[in-house]
Amino acid sequence: MYHIAICDDESVFIHQVSALLQQYAKMKNLIFQLHSFSDPRTLQDEILDGSVHDIYLLDVEMPSIDGFSLAKQIKNAQPHAPILFLTSHIEMSREGYKVDALRYVSKLSLEDELNEALDAALAEADQAEKHYLTITHYHDIVRIPYDEILYVQKLMRYLEIHTSRQEIIKAGRGIKEIFEKIGDERFVFVSRNCFVNLDHVQQLSESFVKMDTDESLPISRRMLPGVKSTILQVWGEKP
Repeated sequence: MYHIAICDDESVFIHQVSALLQQYAKMKNLIFQLHSFSDPRTLQDEILDGSVHDIYLLDVEMPSIDGFSLAKQIKNAQPHAPILFLTSHIEMSREGYKVDALRYVSKLSLEDELNEALDAALAEADQAEKHYLTITHYHDIVRIPYDEILYVQKLMRYLEIHTSRQEIIKAGRGIKEIFEKIGDERFVFVSRNCFVNLDHVQQLSESFVKMDTDESLPISRRMLPGVKSTILQVWGEKP
């Protein structure tokens, strides 16, 4: 299932786009969950509250918040989210690419252009999904961007996933299982029970790694050579 946000201040146009999206989903044998917003401030509030969607279709010209400003906020929260701009003014397309828009779809030829744009958006959404870790713990399902993971630590029966939002998310899974699921070279074990995201490491010493949160995590002597080698590779130096 793909969650798709449609934001346009004209409700008639939202219905038109929704119908075309459902036709596309039926043709491709996909399931779309559509989320419609006639007021961009409502979508803005959801983004600020942490809601995420797989694809965004944004009108460029809207009252209170234009599509470009809204797209910047989306990209701040979801750097890899595909955004399709919808407009009657093609000459504005240069502004769209400044916020890394995937496609610029003309409202005047929507039926001709939307399907190709959706093909590209779905391909990018599938790739973006690889940049998230989905955790189920009891009745909670949490989706964590890799970039926000500081480190993962095994404590007793549970894992603690520490994030840049100053949250600690618990998971009842093995630490090696989570490490392999992430499968990103930026993550490295510093001890048997802890691996870190090197994007958030400021300093490596002989006995600890210092995170950009000023936390210091112990590093085992056995793993120190491998950690040094990985850090130099990821940070752009040769060992």
